[in-house]
Amino acid sequence: MLTAFAVLMLPLALMQTGAAPAGSAAAHNAQRFDQCVAHIEEDAPAAYEEAMAWAAEAQSVGAYRCAAMALIAQNRHGEGARRLDSLGSAVNPAETATRAELFSQAGNAWLLGREPARARASFTRAITTIQSDPAQLPDLLIDRARAFAMEGEWRSAEEDLSRALDIRADDPLALRLRATARMQQRSFELAEADAQRAFTLASNEDERVGAALVLGHVRESRRTGTPVSE
Repeated sequence: MLTAFAVLMLPLALMQTGAAPAGSAAAHNAQRFDQCVAHIEEDAPAAYEEAMAWAAEAQSVGAYRCAAMALIAQNRHGEGARRLDSLGSAVNPAETATRAELFSQAGNAWLLGREPARARASFTRAITTIQSDPAQLPDLLIDRARAFAMEGEWRSAEEDLSRALDIRADDPLALRLRATARMQQRSFELAEADAQRAFTLASNEDERVGAALVLGHVRESRRTGTPVSE
Protein backbone atom coordinates (compact mmCIF):
# COMPACT_ATOMS: atom_id res chain seq x y z
CA MET A 1 0.00 0.00 0.00
CA LEU A 2 1.34 3.44 -0.93
CA THR A 3 2.12 5.87 1.85
CA ALA A 4 0.83 9.44 1.68
CA PHE A 5 4.32 10.62 0.76
CA ALA A 6 4.56 8.01 -2.01
CA VAL A 7 1.23 9.15 -3.43
CA LEU A 8 2.52 12.72 -3.43
CA MET A 9 5.63 11.64 -5.36
CA LEU A 10 3.72 9.82 -8.12
CA PRO A 11 3.36 12.83 -10.44
CA LEU A 12 7.15 13.29 -10.36
CA ALA A 13 7.81 9.68 -11.28
CA LEU A 14 5.12 9.49 -13.95
CA MET A 15 5.56 12.78 -15.76
CA GLN A 16 9.25 13.70 -15.73
CA THR A 17 10.50 14.11 -19.29
CA GLY A 18 14.28 14.34 -18.97
CA ALA A 19 17.22 15.74 -17.07
CA ALA A 20 18.75 19.19 -17.42
CA PRO A 21 22.31 19.46 -18.85
CA ALA A 22 24.96 18.77 -16.21
CA GLY A 23 26.47 21.93 -14.73
CA SER A 24 23.56 24.17 -15.69
CA ALA A 25 21.59 26.30 -13.25
CA ALA A 26 18.60 24.04 -13.93
CA ALA A 27 20.67 20.96 -13.04
CA HIS A 28 21.80 22.62 -9.81
CA ASN A 29 18.21 23.48 -8.88
CA ALA A 30 17.08 19.94 -9.73
CA GLN A 31 19.79 18.47 -7.51
CA ARG A 32 18.88 20.79 -4.66
CA PHE A 33 15.21 19.92 -5.07
CA ASP A 34 16.00 16.19 -4.93
CA GLN A 35 17.99 16.73 -1.73
CA CYS A 36 15.17 18.75 -0.21
CA VAL A 37 12.57 16.09 -1.08
CA ALA A 38 14.79 13.36 0.38
CA HIS A 39 14.98 15.39 3.59
CA ILE A 40 11.16 15.40 3.85
CA GLU A 41 11.08 11.69 4.59
CA GLU A 42 13.67 12.16 7.34
CA ASP A 43 12.37 15.35 8.97
CA ALA A 44 9.47 17.15 7.28
CA PRO A 45 9.45 20.26 9.55
CA ALA A 46 13.19 20.77 9.03
CA ALA A 47 12.79 20.22 5.28
CA TYR A 48 10.10 22.91 5.24
CA GLU A 49 12.39 25.43 6.95
CA GLU A 50 15.21 24.50 4.56
CA ALA A 51 12.94 24.96 1.55
CA MET A 52 11.68 28.37 2.72
CA ALA A 53 15.25 29.54 3.30
CA TRP A 54 16.10 28.43 -0.23
CA ALA A 55 13.01 30.22 -1.57
CA ALA A 56 14.03 33.45 0.17
CA GLU A 57 17.51 33.11 -1.30
CA ALA A 58 16.69 32.12 -4.88
CA GLN A 59 12.91 32.41 -5.51
CA SER A 60 13.11 28.93 -7.05
CA VAL A 61 10.01 27.01 -8.12
CA GLY A 62 11.68 23.90 -6.68
CA ALA A 63 12.02 25.57 -3.30
CA TYR A 64 8.35 26.54 -3.07
CA ARG A 65 7.35 23.12 -4.34
CA CYS A 66 9.45 21.31 -1.76
CA ALA A 67 8.01 23.53 0.98
CA ALA A 68 4.47 22.60 -0.10
CA MET A 69 5.36 18.92 -0.15
CA ALA A 70 6.85 19.20 3.34
CA LEU A 71 3.58 20.68 4.60
CA ILE A 72 1.61 17.82 3.08
CA ALA A 73 3.97 15.30 4.68
CA GLN A 74 2.99 16.89 8.01
CA ASN A 75 -0.70 16.24 7.20
CA ARG A 76 -1.27 19.91 6.40
CA HIS A 77 -2.89 18.78 3.17
CA GLY A 78 -5.01 21.80 2.36
CA GLU A 79 -2.22 24.31 2.98
CA GLY A 80 0.20 22.36 0.82
CA ALA A 81 -2.36 21.76 -1.94
CA ARG A 82 -3.24 25.46 -2.15
CA ARG A 83 0.44 26.33 -2.51
CA LEU A 84 0.89 23.79 -5.31
CA ASP A 85 -2.20 25.07 -7.15
CA SER A 86 -0.94 28.65 -6.86
CA LEU A 87 2.53 27.65 -8.00
CA GLY A 88 1.11 25.83 -11.01
CA SER A 89 -0.80 28.97 -11.98
CA ALA A 90 2.32 31.12 -11.59
CA VAL A 91 4.68 28.98 -13.69
CA ASN A 92 5.32 30.04 -17.29
CA PRO A 93 2.43 28.65 -19.40
CA ALA A 94 5.00 27.28 -21.86
CA GLU A 95 6.29 24.90 -19.16
CA THR A 96 3.35 22.57 -19.57
CA ALA A 97 4.93 19.47 -17.99
CA THR A 98 5.89 21.34 -14.82
CA ARG A 99 2.48 22.99 -14.53
CA ALA A 100 0.71 19.65 -15.00
CA GLU A 101 2.92 18.02 -12.34
CA LEU A 102 2.12 20.78 -9.86
CA PHE A 103 -1.64 20.61 -10.45
CA SER A 104 -1.49 16.81 -10.26
CA GLN A 105 0.38 16.92 -6.95
CA ALA A 106 -2.15 19.44 -5.66
CA GLY A 107 -4.97 17.11 -6.67
CA ASN A 108 -3.39 14.18 -4.84
CA ALA A 109 -2.91 16.37 -1.76
CA TRP A 110 -6.59 17.37 -1.86
CA LEU A 111 -7.50 13.68 -2.08
CA LEU A 112 -5.36 12.95 0.97
CA GLY A 113 -7.25 15.72 2.74
CA ARG A 114 -10.61 14.21 1.69
CA GLU A 115 -11.48 17.23 -0.49
CA PRO A 116 -12.62 15.54 -3.72
CA ALA A 117 -14.19 18.61 -5.36
CA ARG A 118 -10.96 20.58 -4.97
CA ALA A 119 -8.99 17.54 -6.15
CA ARG A 120 -11.18 17.26 -9.24
CA ALA A 121 -10.57 20.93 -10.07
CA SER A 122 -6.81 20.51 -9.78
CA PHE A 123 -6.75 17.37 -11.91
CA THR A 124 -8.91 19.10 -14.52
CA ARG A 125 -6.37 21.90 -14.72
CA ALA A 126 -3.60 19.33 -15.16
CA ILE A 127 -5.56 17.54 -17.90
CA THR A 128 -6.25 20.82 -19.71
CA THR A 129 -2.57 21.78 -19.46
CA ILE A 130 -1.27 18.49 -20.88
CA GLN A 131 -4.11 17.85 -23.35
CA SER A 132 -1.77 17.93 -26.36
CA ASP A 133 0.24 14.96 -25.04
CA PRO A 134 -2.05 11.91 -24.91
CA ALA A 135 0.66 9.70 -23.40
CA GLN A 136 0.44 11.70 -20.17
CA LEU A 137 -3.36 11.70 -19.94
CA PRO A 138 -4.23 8.23 -18.55
CA ASP A 139 -2.70 8.78 -15.10
CA LEU A 140 -4.40 12.17 -14.75
CA LEU A 141 -7.74 10.77 -15.89
CA ILE A 142 -7.42 7.90 -13.40
CA ASP A 143 -6.70 10.39 -10.63
CA ARG A 144 -9.68 12.56 -11.55
CA ALA A 145 -11.84 9.43 -11.62
CA ARG A 146 -10.75 8.75 -8.03
CA ALA A 147 -11.98 12.23 -7.10
CA PHE A 148 -15.31 11.63 -8.86
CA ALA A 149 -15.64 8.28 -7.06
CA MET A 150 -15.01 9.92 -3.69
CA GLU A 151 -17.93 12.23 -4.50
CA GLY A 152 -20.11 9.31 -5.56
CA GLU A 153 -20.17 10.59 -9.16
CA TRP A 154 -19.86 7.10 -10.64
CA ARG A 155 -20.89 7.93 -14.21
CA SER A 156 -18.25 10.66 -14.49
CA ALA A 157 -15.67 8.35 -12.93
CA GLU A 158 -16.51 5.64 -15.48
CA GLU A 159 -16.20 8.12 -18.35
CA ASP A 160 -12.72 9.24 -17.28
CA LEU A 161 -11.59 5.64 -16.78
CA SER A 162 -12.94 4.61 -20.19
CA ARG A 163 -11.08 7.50 -21.77
CA ALA A 164 -7.88 6.43 -19.99
CA LEU A 165 -8.38 2.86 -21.21
CA ASP A 166 -8.91 4.08 -24.78
CA ILE A 167 -5.33 5.35 -24.61
CA ARG A 168 -3.80 2.61 -22.44
CA ALA A 169 -6.01 -0.44 -22.81
CA ASP A 170 -4.28 -2.86 -20.45
CA ASP A 171 -4.07 -0.73 -17.31
CA PRO A 172 -5.09 -2.96 -14.37
CA LEU A 173 -5.75 -0.05 -12.01
CA ALA A 174 -8.06 1.71 -14.48
CA LEU A 175 -9.91 -1.57 -15.09
CA ARG A 176 -10.28 -2.25 -11.38
CA LEU A 177 -11.57 1.25 -10.67
CA ARG A 178 -13.96 1.10 -13.62
CA ALA A 179 -15.27 -2.22 -12.33
CA THR A 180 -16.15 -0.49 -9.07
CA ALA A 181 -17.77 2.46 -10.89
CA ARG A 182 -19.84 0.09 -13.02
CA MET A 183 -20.80 -2.03 -10.02
CA GLN A 184 -22.09 1.07 -8.22
CA GLN A 185 -24.28 1.77 -11.27
CA ARG A 186 -25.52 -1.85 -11.23
CA SER A 187 -23.81 -2.70 -14.52
CA PHE A 188 -22.74 -5.96 -12.94
CA GLU A 189 -21.83 -7.92 -16.07
CA LEU A 190 -19.55 -5.18 -17.40
CA ALA A 191 -18.08 -4.68 -13.93
CA GLU A 192 -17.25 -8.37 -13.60
CA ALA A 193 -15.54 -8.38 -17.02
CA ASP A 194 -13.38 -5.41 -15.97
CA ALA A 195 -12.47 -6.92 -12.61
CA GLN A 196 -11.60 -10.28 -14.19
CA ARG A 197 -9.37 -8.57 -16.77
CA ALA A 198 -7.70 -6.48 -14.06
CA PHE A 199 -6.92 -9.70 -12.19
CA THR A 200 -5.54 -11.35 -15.34
CA LEU A 201 -3.30 -8.35 -16.09
CA ALA A 202 -2.06 -7.88 -12.51
CA SER A 203 1.73 -7.84 -12.41
CA ASN A 204 2.30 -8.00 -8.66
CA GLU A 205 0.67 -9.26 -5.47
CA ASP A 206 -0.88 -5.92 -4.51
CA GLU A 207 -2.57 -5.63 -7.90
CA ARG A 208 -3.83 -9.22 -7.72
CA VAL A 209 -5.23 -8.75 -4.22
CA GLY A 210 -6.94 -5.48 -5.18
CA ALA A 211 -8.48 -6.98 -8.31
CA ALA A 212 -9.60 -10.12 -6.45
CA LEU A 213 -11.27 -7.99 -3.78
CA VAL A 214 -13.19 -5.98 -6.36
CA LEU A 215 -14.11 -9.14 -8.27
CA GLY A 216 -15.53 -10.61 -5.06
CA HIS A 217 -17.53 -7.45 -4.40
CA VAL A 218 -18.90 -7.44 -7.94
CA ARG A 219 -19.99 -11.08 -7.75
CA GLU A 220 -21.65 -10.51 -4.39
CA SER A 221 -23.40 -7.43 -5.78
CA ARG A 222 -24.56 -9.40 -8.79
CA ARG A 223 -25.92 -12.13 -6.51
CA THR A 224 -27.86 -9.73 -4.26
CA GLY A 225 -28.70 -7.06 -6.83
CA THR A 226 -27.28 -4.38 -4.51
CA PRO A 227 -23.82 -2.82 -4.95
CA VAL A 228 -21.37 -3.56 -2.15
CA SER A 229 -20.35 -0.42 -0.27
CA GLU A 230 -16.58 -0.10 -0.10
